[in-house]
Amino acid sequence: MSQDLGEKLPSWLELESVQKLSVVEKITSLSADSLRRRFPKYVIKLSPRRDGMKLKHALAIANGIGAAS
Repeated sequence: MSQDLGEKLPSWLELESVQKLSVVEKITSLSADSLRRRFPKYVIKLSPRRDGMKLKHALAIANGIGAAS
């Protein structure tokens, strides 16, 4: 994910990209455990020990939209 996300709007491809939960934690200010508990349908299993989430869902959660679609 681009470090200068605040400077430009993400493209469609970037919105569909799957980010590690460590990145999503920074975007949403929620812990990985909270994300797994409150938004389980948006958590994607990347490997047996790693989870992720689409950037569009992380941004929706951060904006308080509740990750629509």
